[in-house]
Amino acid sequence: MADVLNVPTTEDFTAFNALLAKQAEHFAPMIAWAGKECAESEGLDGLLSLLQPHVHEPADFFAEKLKQCQSGMGTIQDKITTVDARFGDQDRGRAADMAKLFPDDVSNIPNISAIPGASSLGNFNDEGVTLKTPDKPDSINKGLLGHLVEYRSPLDAKGIGGKWSAVMGGNHLWIADKAYKMVTGDSLIDKLFKPLAGDWDRLMYLHDAYDTLGDACYTVAATLRKGSWKLGGEWKGDTGTAFDAHMFRWTSGIGGIGDGAKVVAKAYSTGYETIINLVRIVVSAIDRAISTAIKALAEEALKMIAGDAAIMVVGLGPEDPLADIAAAAWTAWRMVKIYEKVKLVASIVTTIYQTYQLIETEASKIWDEAKKSIEGLTTDISIGSVVQDVEQRGFAFEKNAAWTPLLGVGRMTMLPSATG
Repeated sequence: MADVLNVPTTEDFTAFNALLAKQAEHFAPMIAWAGKECAESEGLDGLLSLLQPHVHEPADFFAEKLKQCQSGMGTIQDKITTVDARFGDQDRGRAADMAKLFPDDVSNIPNISAIPGASSLGNFNDEGVTLKTPDKPDSINKGLLGHLVEYRSPLDAKGIGGKWSAVMGGNHLWIADKAYKMVTGDSLIDKLFKPLAGDWDRLMYLHDAYDTLGDACYTVAATLRKGSWKLGGEWKGDTGTAFDAHMFRWTSGIGGIGDGAKVVAKAYSTGYETIINLVRIVVSAIDRAISTAIKALAEEALKMIAGDAAIMVVGLGPEDPLADIAAAAWTAWRMVKIYEKVKLVASIVTTIYQTYQLIETEASKIWDEAKKSIEGLTTDISIGSVVQDVEQRGFAFEKNAAWTPLLGVGRMTMLPSATG
């Protein structure tokens, strides 16, 4: 322990504590945000339903980490207050006592006070944290089939499904559905459209929620860096260096939470882009099927109905034995035709289901990528590299486009105990 220890003024200690209090205030809505916006799973139905039970897991994880940070702000305040009250310039006798407040390993830790102009670079000014609620998934998206089928999808808003109403107006799909069910026992409408029940825009909503949370964490981390550089730049000696190390762990850990949120946000946006392109392929295939094979099946079914009706009129009704024989022969002939048309439609449905399976695979990848942010990845980021980042890009260096969140997410493991 150095013989001479120089500490900042009471005014600066007080200002730094006030800054810590403001960050604790910022964490409150961030915790609520993680628990609400980042956990919103409404609309994750159909092919997206496998995501629904997992949505809350990263949200809960980040909420707990943010609570740890909120509590930690009060712990740091207590330490700073103790230093200010019991520790004065050149107070050699209490040096060991003060070292216990910041017990972090100070080996290979640069002393911020040794960096030229560090104190003048930092300040105790708070930076506002903005949490803007993401746009809600499009409320006008009632589904590909408009009011005729109650399956939800954003495709109408994307300009993909607008032409379906004309096809549905002719009732081709409904008639084909009855014929398909008569042969296979399955509903054609359910087979084609039930998997599309998911609200695809919910994925982008969750991306926006996590992206916003990540930015908020970066803002708090940058604010604490500025304040700790201001204070650390004035604080000479081993205890000052230990303070630098302690705050480095906090700012890096909070930044790491931001990185984790960004990793999850990226997973949702990447999944959305891939899935929505596959959905467009499905919709295009369904559209072609309705215009061709499904329409042909419906027309074949109509011919059978029309033929039965004609025979009943000519034969004076179903009580006429000749009418029954004619109707049976006519129906059998038409059933062969209908079976052929159903077989063609079924093959198209099988092809479409292959794309549905790809969509499910991509949806599962979203969760796999999100888990990367909560599995405690390790990091080799040092205070030296952070000093370099600050000098080159400023205190909010994580907001720079050159920053890679996936490489920094492991910084969460550097967070000190909220009580330590």
